[in-house]
Amino acid sequence: MKLNKNKILLLSVLSALTFSSCANENFGDDYNENTYGIYDSDYKSLMAGAIAQFSLRGGQNFYMKPVLYSQYQSQVIYTSESQYSTEAGQWDWYYARGLNSLDAIIKAYSGDVTNAMTAQGSKNNMIGVSKIFRAIMYKRLTDTYGDIPYSEANKVNDGIKAPKFDKQEEVYKSLIAELKQGRDLLVNSETLPVGDILYSGNVTRWRKLANSVILQASLQLSKKYPGATDYAATEFKAALANPAGVIEVVADEAWYTYNIDAAVTNPLYAFRAADYRLSAQLVESLKGTSTGADAAFNVTSNHTNDTRKNVFASNTNPGLPYGYNAGDLATAGYSTAAKAQLATRFRGQTSPMNLMTASYTFLNRAEAAARGWTSENATALLSQGITLSYQSLDAKYATAVSANAAVYAAARVADAATFGIQRVIGEEKWVTLFNNGFDSWAEWRRTGYPNLKPAPSSLNGGTIPRRIPYPRTEQIYNATNYGAAVGTLLPATDLNTSKVWWDQ
Repeated sequence: MKLNKNKILLLSVLSALTFSSCANENFGDDYNENTYGIYDSDYKSLMAGAIAQFSLRGGQNFYMKPVLYSQYQSQVIYTSESQYSTEAGQWDWYYARGLNSLDAIIKAYSGDVTNAMTAQGSKNNMIGVSKIFRAIMYKRLTDTYGDIPYSEANKVNDGIKAPKFDKQEEVYKSLIAELKQGRDLLVNSETLPVGDILYSGNVTRWRKLANSVILQASLQLSKKYPGATDYAATEFKAALANPAGVIEVVADEAWYTYNIDAAVTNPLYAFRAADYRLSAQLVESLKGTSTGADAAFNVTSNHTNDTRKNVFASNTNPGLPYGYNAGDLATAGYSTAAKAQLATRFRGQTSPMNLMTASYTFLNRAEAAARGWTSENATALLSQGITLSYQSLDAKYATAVSANAAVYAAARVADAATFGIQRVIGEEKWVTLFNNGFDSWAEWRRTGYPNLKPAPSSLNGGTIPRRIPYPRTEQIYNATNYGAAVGTLLPATDLNTSKVWWDQ
């Protein structure tokens, strides 16, 4: 057998969910041929791997820091992340294990497509899904860091070893365009993508996901484009009006499912449960505490018992005050003993994890209506978003809290009349995005809701982080482009206290 240069060698392992790839060289006919290797590109595995890798990475920079910055959980022993230590970030996993694979799919299917390739998914559907998920990954990266390698990313084979950092505004506009392109490519009547482990090839739901992410991304630009006829509102309204629709029911939600046999498990399973407790801020806010010493931990306007607390928490114990080191915690008169932990239903090996829910989509629509971007009824959308949050928990975690949704939703609608609807929408986003740290942290940075206070034992001068510092490798190997990117932050320092463009 003669191997051609630049073909992808892909070793599909464990149901095509984990893999590695490299470029082949021509060593001649049948030279040490691996009879168990796969010598044709397996694009379904590239797609499955990209989705899986995005959902299973659990390191601090890839999962837990934003959860802690959103004050969903408190640390017990190793408290530096919740005290806002300023270590450099990491993004190699995104670029090398996710974006690189999606780029390969898009490039291959943009050229001549073989029968073996179309058997894994039609040209339109493989490119469409890859573009949508690639945009989702880039959104997380730019929200987390600011300006990022984008137009020149993963182009070592084109001679680009030090990619420029595209400005965040340009990245956002490009990824919104890519979401629309991917959505409009999808065709039900063509071969569905075999490697789609998010929606099992249901391209109708992928279209709804794309539009729902556009709603989210458009609102994220509301500080820069606040007006009802500005760019953000225009994109929001176009996505909402698109015939493909948005996510409105639990059945259309995007959830990661995990597979023990494929070694793709919920990232929280690897965390030592003893190191974390639910925060007092979350627990007292869900209880609606309004009197006594614990009322100081209620960071919302809510004064009604929210039974979602019983889903999130392992027991009825109080939460642990957020952001203390051990000495300061004791001095303040608090203890780590007998505190609520994250319920096991969220941290099992196969516990599902949400990417986009109907509840969040309705709350985004409620905010847009409250901003005057649309003519929809903001109050009705707020109520619907709250109700769907309860329904989603019941459907995914086999709980039974939906019976309480109507009473709680009515109380929060009343709160909106007293405290302002934008505030209540922001607070309810915080609850519905529970443990979805990246999206919750981005919402808080943009809106200021809920009313989170900096960690008492802060290590960065008392500021809740606004970003994660760039990876140290960029300072060493891409210094010029790194320096230009830092220059767009406010202030222009590579710290976790600096603001990215949409936050300025």
